[in-house]
Amino acid sequence: MILLAVWGSVSAQTSVFVSASASNDNGDGTTWETAKKTIAAGIAAAGGNGTVFVKAGNYATTAELTIPAGVTVMGGYQQSSTGTDTSLRRLPGINSNWGNTSWCTIISGAGNHRIATVNGTLDGCVVRYGFTNTMGGGLLIDGGTARYCVLMWNDAIHDDDGTAEGGGAYIRNNGTLLNCVVTECRGDNGSAVSGEDGSLVNNTITRNWPSQCGTVTDYDGNTYHTVQIGSQCWMKENLRTTHYSDGTAIPTTSGYSTTVAYHYQYSSANVVTYGLHYNRPALMHGAASSNANPSGVQGVCPDGWHVPSNAEWNQLISFVGSIPRYRCGNNSTSVAKALSAKNTWTYTGGSECAPKYNAATLNDKTRFSACAAGYRGSSSFVSVGNYLYFWTSAGYYRYVYDCDPDVKQYTFSDSNYNGYSVRCVKDPE
Repeated sequence: MILLAVWGSVSAQTSVFVSASASNDNGDGTTWETAKKTIAAGIAAAGGNGTVFVKAGNYATTAELTIPAGVTVMGGYQQSSTGTDTSLRRLPGINSNWGNTSWCTIISGAGNHRIATVNGTLDGCVVRYGFTNTMGGGLLIDGGTARYCVLMWNDAIHDDDGTAEGGGAYIRNNGTLLNCVVTECRGDNGSAVSGEDGSLVNNTITRNWPSQCGTVTDYDGNTYHTVQIGSQCWMKENLRTTHYSDGTAIPTTSGYSTTVAYHYQYSSANVVTYGLHYNRPALMHGAASSNANPSGVQGVCPDGWHVPSNAEWNQLISFVGSIPRYRCGNNSTSVAKALSAKNTWTYTGGSECAPKYNAATLNDKTRFSACAAGYRGSSSFVSVGNYLYFWTSAGYYRYVYDCDPDVKQYTFSDSNYNGYSVRCVKDPE
């Protein structure tokens, strides 16, 4: 008789502890007292098979996390937890807790990378400020599960072709989003959640919006990208038509006038970047002033679009100021940076909330992409690279200065001859 003994082995799951209050990642992670500081280090220490317990706190990521198939990351453990105790835990709960670092485990990006790819499980965390130009601004749930999480302020936006999907999450390979909240996320397609193979179970999905609303073409054949901000659809490029929508030409001139319609071109090489500048007669095309919302003034805009009133600009600024990720210094009026393009602002330094400061990385969270086109004065272009001016349909022009965090408004009673930029708003459907 031959006796065959077959021995099997089952690898023990690893428990790893992570705390934002730890000094660094040098601890072995086996207790709260020796916790790792970052979630990435905790995942690595789990070795592909384990649970990463994470205390409440803010965990700022500099690169996308990957949660392997055998790993579970669980957030919400209280600051008072000691040893290896995992009984003191709170889930994100109501929205007043979602920004509370003493209550929630908050995993934050800086708006330049996806927060995590989930092949395993993510449980009880707030996921915010993620970005992708492909799929899943907050999470790519790739065969794994995200449960009891809040996904907020994440974007999936492709500026060139509008093909990104799933502002909050993208689900594939039988992944699952379970008992989560997805709110205030944006996407080219599927502003909250998108996917190709997965499950949505008992989630709350609210107050998400698309990143854009198609394109619009003017009489000259110029095609403009758009941006959806709240309930408004705006051009995200300055108008550059030389004709009204009825085919009437708008003359150009080297002089200026308060009664004759003119357009001005700063540079033929930069017309796509800066657009054209129009004096007030060109802007209005004979229409009466209006500060209604919507203005009802088509003016120089293409069919189906109109010149925004000051009230419509106020609506834009108010909405942007109501979203915490768009504010600078948590000031609801400091939104110029979030509306300003990442390029064209040539002056550097100054206040961190001004458009010029670190523009290439911190500007344009809204994708409104306002460029520093300056303006056309009585005889020349002024302040290109430092200022922008936009017409409204009545009362004021809107103005952003490279050193100021706010979008200003000024009366234009003495500047009808100046050439300012134009952004059109889509007519309500």
